[in-house]
Amino acid sequence: MRKLLFLACCALLAYGLFRPEPPPDLFNESDKFLHLIAFGGLSLVTRFAFPSTPGWLLWPLLFIQAPLSEWLQHLLQPTREFSTMDVLANFCGIALALLFWIGQDLLRKRLFSTT
Repeated sequence: MRKLLFLACCALLAYGLFRPEPPPDLFNESDKFLHLIAFGGLSLVTRFAFPSTPGWLLWPLLFIQAPLSEWLQHLLQPTREFSTMDVLANFCGIALALLFWIGQDLLRKRLFSTT
């Protein structure tokens, strides 16, 4: 079930990134907010779907994906522009997910430790 959730998240992200037209502006810089949410969500779902993958491998791969996906977006959809601010929003989403994951892991260990 975890891997199915991961595949669904990847499909939604791919749809958002590689469709010919950008999403409508809901508010000022809403595109950056969507990047932050999308990559944060993908990162958490990825960590959840692959719990046995070492963090030293998984998190750097996610951080590599952030600029790569923006570059691929421009390559596959010439009507879309490469944006360093979108890459930064992607990085921020992944970083927030990493901080959340570390925080919940520390809390879980503290709550369930036998001291």
